[in-house]
Amino acid sequence: MKRSVFYILVVLLLVPFVAGAQHHADTSARKRAAEYYYMHAISLLEQDSLDASFDMLEHCRILAPESSAVMYDLSAFYQFLGRDSLAHAMLKDIVSKEPHNMKYCEALVEYYNRVNDKNSAIALYESMLGNSTSKSDIYMSLYTLYSESGQAEKALEVLDKLEVAEGKNEIISLHRVKQLVMMQDSTRALAAVHQMIDDNPDNSQYRSLLGDIYSLFGDYGKAEDIYVANIKRDTTDLNSLTSLSNIYLMSDRDSLYCETVESILKNERLEVEQRVSMLLDYTRYKDRNDTTYMKSFFEDMLRLPFDRLEIADLYVQYLLYREASPDTIMPVLEIILELEPENRSALLQMLVFAIERNDYEEVIRCSDNAILYIPDMLELYYYKGIASYLLGKKQECAGIYELGLSRRSEECTPELVAKVFSVLGDTYHELEMMDKCMEVYDSALVYNPSEISVLNNYAYYLSLEGKQLERALEMSAKTLEMEPDNAIYIDTYAWILFCLERYEEAKAYAEKMIQLNTDMGAVEYHHCGDIFAKCGDISRAVEYWEKAREHGDTTKILKKKIKKRKYYSK
Repeated sequence: MKRSVFYILVVLLLVPFVAGAQHHADTSARKRAAEYYYMHAISLLEQDSLDASFDMLEHCRILAPESSAVMYDLSAFYQFLGRDSLAHAMLKDIVSKEPHNMKYCEALVEYYNRVNDKNSAIALYESMLGNSTSKSDIYMSLYTLYSESGQAEKALEVLDKLEVAEGKNEIISLHRVKQLVMMQDSTRALAAVHQMIDDNPDNSQYRSLLGDIYSLFGDYGKAEDIYVANIKRDTTDLNSLTSLSNIYLMSDRDSLYCETVESILKNERLEVEQRVSMLLDYTRYKDRNDTTYMKSFFEDMLRLPFDRLEIADLYVQYLLYREASPDTIMPVLEIILELEPENRSALLQMLVFAIERNDYEEVIRCSDNAILYIPDMLELYYYKGIASYLLGKKQECAGIYELGLSRRSEECTPELVAKVFSVLGDTYHELEMMDKCMEVYDSALVYNPSEISVLNNYAYYLSLEGKQLERALEMSAKTLEMEPDNAIYIDTYAWILFCLERYEEAKAYAEKMIQLNTDMGAVEYHHCGDIFAKCGDISRAVEYWEKAREHGDTTKILKKKIKKRKYYSK
């Protein structure tokens, strides 16, 4: 057994034996031996030797079977070991011998509570009342047990006794009202609240509670009168205002409901959690019939000098739900970031808007802002790198990807890591750093062997260099398994077959690409021409070389092929 919370429990349980043992002058050798072994049990516990400590306690029980402390400690071990019946027997025995020892009684009642034996727990608590000087906790535990077991009148009796012992207090009074409401006893529940008001005439919460009780028992007219009277007495009585708004809602008095709720929402005393919850409910209510009103109301709420961050956050959620334009949402996001610069949701939403409108400078700015607070979020470096690349900053782009990969979170998905390695490889290719390009392509495939853009580009670049052509063909074949009708991937596969001098096979794929009649550019047309030339169909070769020229291929080698009507490798 390993050290655990149970270890601490057992150490605490050992104290009564040591502290409470009475050493008489005529202590027998057996008792002295038991004390020695008990101390040794403590030492073993401190060395994490729970098994040996347990054995030592069992030895103590043989030497001192009358020791309640030893039985008490052993009962904790037996509960831990799942031998509940033996632990129960031990605890019952020591409680019967020492009923005034509250520690022993509490251990037994905790056992009853753990096994859900409410009747035994109640009986033990009742007996503990006669033996304890501190009764408050016992009364409250008894009240809970009686209430949970459906003995409502007994629960009320316990509260009455507790009130005699402690005097009147709010907790007891509220429990009494709650119990009476559960019993559907409207007369006594109302009387109990009236008594609370009489005892505390300046407490507005109790007056509001009285209205709530009438409302719970269906007397909404009486409840409304009470709420209105309370509000006349105190216009900032939030409890009465909230309850009154619910009555207006139930009775379809829309204008009164809206007026009341809005006055609550603009009350500075309202807790922020309540404000957010109520504003969310109110938004749902108003948005069913008036989709334009809430925007102006939110704008009004944002002018309040409190809880602006929470209000703005909810406003953004509403605007996104309503698919409002970015121009409408961004000023609210700016308010959020002014109040909380590290707000993750706002930072990322600003980035999304910049991406959507292809504002590359803004993408970089938003990415940098977010990286300050979320430095391990690889997506931020991905988008910043893409924007830098599109602005022509290729060298800078590579550095951004490298930094992002070095900082990435452990929770980052393998697919995303592969994607960033992929675009880093593409960037190295643009920078004519082919060794670095293929190195990071290899890394991308470690994280995602199915990263299709890497498989295609890596295979094609290998074919251009005439390296590892069989491996290139295998990678290209995987892309066709995933997207068999993608003209670009078909072209790569056909070209690798061409490089392997498997011309007829290459021609079959070239024909398929032509039949698809999609996504073909100068490179694809040029390749088709070369393939047809090697297969002896020079007329078709020239036809597709001409198409390559029409699509922008102005290379000297192409002009030479067309002019000489012949394939040239250089």
